[in-house]
Amino acid sequence: MRAVPLLALILPLSLAQAQSLQMEPHTFQARDGRSVEAEMGTLTVPLRHARPDGPGLPLRFVRFKSTNPSPGAPIVYLAGGPGGSGIDAARHGRFDLFLALREVADVIALDQRGTGQSNPHPELAQPWSIPLEQPADEAMLTDTLKKAATEASQTWAKAGVDLGAYTTEENADDLEMLRKALGAPKLNLWGISYGTHLGLSYLRRHTQQVDRIILAGIEGPDDTWKRPAHAEALLGQWEAVLRAEGARGPGLRARLAKLLKSLKREPRTVEFTDKETGARHIWKLSHFDLQRTIFESMRDPAIFRRFLTMLPALEAGDYSPMVPFAGMLRDGVLRPMSLAMDAASGVSPARLALIQKEAAKALLGGSVNPGALQAGDVPGVSDLGESFRGPLKAAVPVLFISGTLDGRTSPDNAESLRPGLSKSVHLVLVGAGHDGLFQSDPRILERMKSFMKGDALRNERMEIKAKP
Repeated sequence: MRAVPLLALILPLSLAQAQSLQMEPHTFQARDGRSVEAEMGTLTVPLRHARPDGPGLPLRFVRFKSTNPSPGAPIVYLAGGPGGSGIDAARHGRFDLFLALREVADVIALDQRGTGQSNPHPELAQPWSIPLEQPADEAMLTDTLKKAATEASQTWAKAGVDLGAYTTEENADDLEMLRKALGAPKLNLWGISYGTHLGLSYLRRHTQQVDRIILAGIEGPDDTWKRPAHAEALLGQWEAVLRAEGARGPGLRARLAKLLKSLKREPRTVEFTDKETGARHIWKLSHFDLQRTIFESMRDPAIFRRFLTMLPALEAGDYSPMVPFAGMLRDGVLRPMSLAMDAASGVSPARLALIQKEAAKALLGGSVNPGALQAGDVPGVSDLGESFRGPLKAAVPVLFISGTLDGRTSPDNAESLRPGLSKSVHLVLVGAGHDGLFQSDPRILERMKSFMKGDALRNERMEIKAKP
């Protein structure tokens, strides 16, 4: 792959327009060593679409040419995150999916603005941390992230970053420029997690240019902030799963509530040695640390089952199994695209009030939105407003895919959108989590291909068997 100098990544749009879309032959190699002939594309878009004569930003993508002699509209993959790379997704676990969908049309692995090879500032990251010696709580995490965001905004502005240019609407308009550059009357979209948030924004802004759209792990226009009630319901589902598998004694929720109550009364001291540095650490493990661990583990069934194996030790007073979570809970980094995108999407006043009401009664409290920041907390970012988050109506075929054990994006998110999307169908994967929405069963891909070919699908609940 040809290297692109950093200074060439930001250039006057007039020059970019003169160069137009650039395509070149490219041998795409997957992580497992397999390769396929494809094309590498570069398209320069306005950093701010309202300023077409201003600075431009080159977007990179890989196009896998269709094997169909009469291909349909190009299928553009929209990665999650925000911050995920579409090109990396094709290189890693989803390579076979990209190749399979070529039966329908060209398949495009796009690096959205600010991600992967479309990131003009890959070196920029603002670290944050909460000392292990202090018992952490929600307010402490939020305050830490606000301070880090303020410092980052100042540093990044000096480096030439326009944080206000990283919004889902700008991202959606990039897709429209890509469609025009490709000469395609319409696009097919295929997104997961944040990619569904982006896909729905494109559907709202460019409805007539969408042929069909597959959305898995749905983050609706007002779903950036998660509902504690969804996490509570998922805990209830897990309790039922464990009972069905023969669990006896106190239920899962009762066991977790007892642990959380004990930690709220008195944080536990956990001593451990960093395996890389050899440094000794003392961790004051708090009620909030455990809440976050539970929520983060519920992302996917395989992860949550590993957490469940820790429960007996925790209940016996041994919190050493929590040590691998310490870094995730107390340290992190902020990056321009992901920070700005989420802050700009924000949360409606009505949803925020609902979240606060639910969190006050929920077992996991506010841990489902740990340290979430609004636009006002991030200098340079503006809230996209209620027109962005409001109800969505379109008569475009939509295939929703949800997992019943997905701790990130509840199936309820898709159902709440369906009244406005008159041609939508919902494939519910019973037993699937956030990471198993495409490849946990070969039947899923068959449904996706059929849908993209124009076949009529019906609402369906598909049982997914856990892998041994």
